[in-house]
Amino acid sequence: MLPQAADFRAEADELRGLLSTLTAADWDRATLFKRWTVNDIVQHLHDGDLMAAASVTGPEAFAIFRAERQALMDRGMTRVAAARERLGDLTGTRLLERWHAKAVELADTLSALPADTRLKWAGPDMGVRMFTTARQMETWAHGQAIYDLMGIARAPTDRLRNIAEIGVRTYGWTFANRRRPVPGPVPFVRLTAPA
Repeated sequence: MLPQAADFRAEADELRGLLSTLTAADWDRATLFKRWTVNDIVQHLHDGDLMAAASVTGPEAFAIFRAERQALMDRGMTRVAAARERLGDLTGTRLLERWHAKAVELADTLSALPADTRLKWAGPDMGVRMFTTARQMETWAHGQAIYDLMGIARAPTDRLRNIAEIGVRTYGWTFANRRRPVPGPVPFVRLTAPA
């Protein structure tokens, strides 16, 4: 299995473990991230995984998915409102099971792609390794808001290397994308992993 896909799957499995302990009321609690509820966060992750699956299917499927999402945004909806509209009453434990199943399926599909595959995304096309790492990063980062809400300290894993790498690799692009000069020197990053 592509190492990044294994790490994405492990990230989804870990978040699923936390989500499976929540009560029905917990799913409607607001987090510190933009006051999104747990339902909002998991719907956002699921919607992102659905968009990623459309990208893997091909450019035409991806274009259709993006056009449908954009139509909702053009009506003045935020991303979270658009996800609510698209996913309807898929919330709580039903959402948990649907999201996790799609994340696992996506990890397996991404792992089976040739290493030189490039995939469409909201920004520039991405190589399959970085694309997969981006899905892991979304799962990890949004999951942190839920850990914080529940008051649970999260143990760091060696998988965080992927997330640090995507941050380092996109540092210059982040500024260039906003037509701003890239400040220098580039930050030095050193991780001390659990292993």
